[in-house]
Amino acid sequence: MIARQFHIFAVLWLAASIASCGGDEAEQGESASAGDRKAMYYKSPMDPSFVSKKPGKDAMGMDLVPVYEGDPGSDLSQISLFGQTIQRMGVRIAKVEKRKLVRLVRALGHIEFDEARVSKVNVKFDGWIEKIWANETGKLVEEGARLFSVYSPELVATQEEYVQILNAQAAGPHSAHLVRSARQRLLQYDVPLSFVKRLEKTRKPQRTVTIRSPQKGYVVHKSAFEGSFVAKGANLYTLADLDALWVIADVFEFDAPWVFPGQKATVELDYLPGQIQEASVDYVYPTLNAKQRTLQVRLVLPNPEVAVKPGMFATVRIHTTPAGATIVVPSEAVIHSGERNVAFVSLGEGRFEPRELKLGVLGDEDYQVLQGLEEGEEVVVSGQFLLDSESRLKEAVKKMLGSNISPSSSEPASKPASKPAQGTESDMKGMDMKEANDAGQNN
Repeated sequence: MIARQFHIFAVLWLAASIASCGGDEAEQGESASAGDRKAMYYKSPMDPSFVSKKPGKDAMGMDLVPVYEGDPGSDLSQISLFGQTIQRMGVRIAKVEKRKLVRLVRALGHIEFDEARVSKVNVKFDGWIEKIWANETGKLVEEGARLFSVYSPELVATQEEYVQILNAQAAGPHSAHLVRSARQRLLQYDVPLSFVKRLEKTRKPQRTVTIRSPQKGYVVHKSAFEGSFVAKGANLYTLADLDALWVIADVFEFDAPWVFPGQKATVELDYLPGQIQEASVDYVYPTLNAKQRTLQVRLVLPNPEVAVKPGMFATVRIHTTPAGATIVVPSEAVIHSGERNVAFVSLGEGRFEPRELKLGVLGDEDYQVLQGLEEGEEVVVSGQFLLDSESRLKEAVKKMLGSNISPSSSEPASKPASKPAQGTESDMKGMDMKEANDAGQNN
């Protein structure tokens, strides 16, 4: 029994001796490997956001691990990942190209009358309407068609004056002048020329004058009724030609640099589903709607069958002119952080570098890059948000540490970190994620 216990004790003593020798060899090896490199900073083995300029312990009481020069995490300007990690993150890359940038501008529009095809009918004298031919709103009238007849004592008096001058016309230097003046006063009432010629022929004043349509169009407004009094200048009829209409599209402010007169466009209405009609940009208004932050663009839409009605809403697509050849990057590769636009450039072998970009206009699927990338480089188009988190952490660490060099000048950089000194409370203060980010923001 004693011999058996002695045998067990000998085996345990031998195993402990071997383990002790192995530990010493490992410690010596670690010291040798760290002897030729500088410790950049120290981090927690469990919490990567906990960093320090000096060795010590983290919030959980664990020894901080040194990060040496040349280690994957030592370069705070790059991110290094292994192949399996890249696959799990779903990282995809695309090449930066130089080509023409195109954009299809989409906007909501509404149909309005073509102002050049609208006429208003009024008279330049007071009177009473005695008869109406265009007696309903929405009626189509031809150019020169009779609208209404009006009796005006003022107009009758002017006719009588003209007839008297014609009847009393005598030879003399002033007779022709008097006739022209009386005739001109009559024409200033905008009566038809046929009305004046008939008066000159019959020499009998006409009690009423007939007002005719100045153009072909639909009666879209009517305030004339038989027997009603008419004041000079009052709008009695509004006529509109609907063979062509205006589409007023509200283009967003960021699309404004793309739109110019003469560009082709298509218009689609809910009233005519599936029917896409062609139009063209006629005019870009010079002012911006301050509340909606939109720019109004006018398009001319042919409407020979009068299928489109004013007041309808329309979906407008403007086919803009492609911009010249320029450096472009997929829009999904750009991370917008408010003040900066960042893309991650693949450097090969699992290394990625955040790059700040200066962007131009936005195309359908790509951004114009004015500064920050070169043709042929590769950028991350998927999974970059996880890279951005790591990049922000490294940026905060870099700003907090101040540099990539250990600040301790009294101690050699090759000093083994296997037995770090216990950090004071003031050394450990401000090392968690939140305070590191705050330090980065303050800088």
